[in-house]
Amino acid sequence: MRKGSARHRPLLGVVSLLVTLATPVFAGELRGVALAVGATGTRAELQLDGAGAYTTISLHGPERLVVDLPASKASAGLKLPAAAGVVRSVRTGQPVPGTLRVVFDLDSSVTMLAPRMEGQGAQSRLVIEWPGDGPDPSTATAPAAATAMAPPPPTPAAPTPPPVSAAQATAALASSAAAASAAPGPQRLSPQQILNGARTAEPADAPAKVTPNGISYTVATGKPAVTPEAAAARAAADAMESNKPAAPAPPPRIPPGTRPLVIAIDPGHGGQDSGAIGPTGKYEKHVVLAIARELARQIDATPGMKAYLTRDSDYFIPLNQRAVKARAAKADMFVSIHADAAENRSASGSSVYVLSTKGASSQRARWLADKENASDLVGGVSLSKADNTLSSVLIDLAQSGHMRASEDAAGYVLTGLKNAGNNHKPHIERANFAVLRTSDMPSMLVETAFISNYDEEKRLMDPAFQRKIAGAVLSGVKTYFTRQPPPGTLFAAMAAGQVTAGASSSSSESAP
Repeated sequence: MRKGSARHRPLLGVVSLLVTLATPVFAGELRGVALAVGATGTRAELQLDGAGAYTTISLHGPERLVVDLPASKASAGLKLPAAAGVVRSVRTGQPVPGTLRVVFDLDSSVTMLAPRMEGQGAQSRLVIEWPGDGPDPSTATAPAAATAMAPPPPTPAAPTPPPVSAAQATAALASSAAAASAAPGPQRLSPQQILNGARTAEPADAPAKVTPNGISYTVATGKPAVTPEAAAARAAADAMESNKPAAPAPPPRIPPGTRPLVIAIDPGHGGQDSGAIGPTGKYEKHVVLAIARELARQIDATPGMKAYLTRDSDYFIPLNQRAVKARAAKADMFVSIHADAAENRSASGSSVYVLSTKGASSQRARWLADKENASDLVGGVSLSKADNTLSSVLIDLAQSGHMRASEDAAGYVLTGLKNAGNNHKPHIERANFAVLRTSDMPSMLVETAFISNYDEEKRLMDPAFQRKIAGAVLSGVKTYFTRQPPPGTLFAAMAAGQVTAGASSSSSESAP
């Protein structure tokens, strides 16, 4: 018996091993899938718990993006999102045991940005983005606008009185004179009233009137009579006309084929990275998003310019990916928006910073760069990995052609901010900001105000102040591109004298 048992032990071990191999061991779990659509395009987030490894495959005919998560499974009751943006549907499957597949069916062939994994462990998420302009805000308000602009229903025309001949008018005048002389009181009937059989009182000295075809004429002059009511209405209209503001200048005629200037606006922080916190608990990430949205609105309202937001809601983006997104949008300039903070609660004013790879211009600039660069640590991204994406030599090469342009543009923006209020420093500052490090275009970081200052925190929450700051930044950006316009843009055409005032069909076709 013992020998038999010993003899069967190896066989039992093999069977146990086969059972173990046949049963998939899941090291990760897909806990959720989210889709969002905004001004930057379509964004998908896969909430993961565990391994976090993935592979992606783009398929065509029809367009699909396949995401394989090895050693993973879907959580119980996983709900998949409805269609949004370029994504028509989301589905899951299992191509091989132990591998979870997520398939995004797409409306069109859109090249996605490089997927990235954020966080780790139970907080990890795979972010996939398809760039685009997002929904057209005009479509959302089109029905209301159409209703508001609909012409009023036609008013039924008043019946036209029968024509009055010259003979009738003469007879009426004669009758009017006779009636006036026989009247007991200071009353006079108008000729038309006599013809209509009416009898109403008029001032004794009123001139005799006839109204052929409904138009009142005095017999003496033949000119249209002006009643007191009409004179009052005319005086009121003249007064309103004199106080009416001048009509806005027509938009410039945009030459066909002219491309818009694209300004990338980067609201700092976001998601789990709240940024600085004000005395009353206001978060920097919310304040700068509001200012960035206002700046984007003003830019989009400027002929020849178009805004691109690196984020349009509250989520985190690694610092090195912000410039990557701006580059994918073919941006001409990169502006990162922040709200400053300091231990000195009385510090106030705006500041503008540009990149320096050779040291900071001041101790505060160095401190601020270190603080902003630490945002990736809050977001779960290793700074060492981010820094290794480009060597210092490549960074210098990428920036060498844009350092001077960045300083020029930052100087104009600083002037605009000075005109809108007070600046913290009268000159631009320099430091090694990670968010500017991989940018290959003129770029700057704007500290709009000190959120650590009680009064400025309050102002930062004020829409009027947000509009003022956004307008100051836009003023500087416009000044820079007016003096250094890129070829093929409206600003270049204006500099060359090729643009004339007046809207045309070409302006509607070429405008962004």
